[in-house]
Amino acid sequence: MNKFLNIALVSLSVLVSIMLGGSAVAAVEYVLHLIVPPPALTDFESLSFAEKTMVIDNYLNSSRFAFPSAVIGHATAPFVSILSLVSVVRLINRKLEAKIKAWHFALPLVCYWISVVYVMDLAVIPVGPMLASIDASFSLVVGITAFIIAGGLRKHEGPASVTSEEEVYRG
Repeated sequence: MNKFLNIALVSLSVLVSIMLGGSAVAAVEYVLHLIVPPPALTDFESLSFAEKTMVIDNYLNSSRFAFPSAVIGHATAPFVSILSLVSVVRLINRKLEAKIKAWHFALPLVCYWISVVYVMDLAVIPVGPMLASIDASFSLVVGITAFIIAGGLRKHEGPASVTSEEEVYRG
């Protein structure tokens, strides 16, 4: 039962961290749109792919801070998601004395956010493969940084950890 509870709590925390990441992107992009006005995307869905690309290229060329603000907004999702997920997994490990490895859940979550960035940058609002790769690479670096900040690389100290010099095996 305890193992089921651990997996249920971690699965729930993955879903909550995805929602937190999406909310963080919306909040950060709202603030960034106050600084850099968004492009006029009226009737954007009815445009062809080439016309969408031309509209986005004109927008990116008109404002120097347009692409960096989009990259910052997109990188917010993996940062907030991974930070919250690893923190919750470490809390579950501490309170329930579980041995759940945070990277087992953080790695698929970072892959999820990178795939979202690629879909957004290549299909929904086409910016091109080079800018999409820059955006995804920055999101990956920020996700790894969040994993490190949240303590995902720390060794787990369970009940069987060595606590004194007498218990250390010297071979």
